[in-house]
Formats: sequence, structure tokens, C-alpha cells
Amino acid sequence: MTRFAPAQPDLFFSASPPPSPEEPRKDPLAELREMLALVQGATELPWADAAAAMPHELRALYLAKLCGDEGQALVQAIFQETERIFSTAEQAAMHHALATHQRQS
Repeated sequence: MTRFAPAQPDLFFSASPPPSPEEPRKDPLAELREMLALVQGATELPWADAAAAMPHELRALYLAKLCGDEGQALVQAIFQETERIFSTAEQAAMHHALATHQRQS
């Protein structure tokens, strides 16, 4: 009696090749430039909240690794703009909360 089924010649053998890491859907530099254009000059978050922004930030980091120095410069600009938007949104929320509290007092 054999230990392996005929269709499985080895316990760790896989009939299909392992999945390859996600390849860029388009030119990585072009995608980074689009990401920068999305946040550059924006007055409010293009995402629902900080948690929703995280996949975009991770994608930007992944693309930057593919693009060398130019990609690193673009991702730095993207993160600076994103931080500016978060800061503006946080300040607006604080002003709103303070105004609401003052009206209730």
C-alpha cells in the first residue's frame, strides 16, 4: 500500500505554480503620479477615514519600491499631502466639537 494518492506524488507537491506577487496594473510611476494628484490640493479626505486610506498608502509604498529614487520622492510627497489633509480634517473636527460644546454650555 502506497502512502500517496496517484494524483499526489508528494505530500508537498503542488500541481499549480505558486501565485506570483501582484504585478503593477500600469506604469508604477504613472500610478504614483495619479495618487499624488488625488491628494494634492485636496481640502478633504478622498477616503472615508484614516483606516480606508491605509490600503492606498501600502500600494504607494509597494509602487515606490519598484520605481527607485523617483518613486521614493513621489511617495514622500503623497504622504506629506495625506498628512496635511488628515491634519486639516482633525482641526475642523476639533473646532466643530468645541463650537458644539460651547453652544451646549
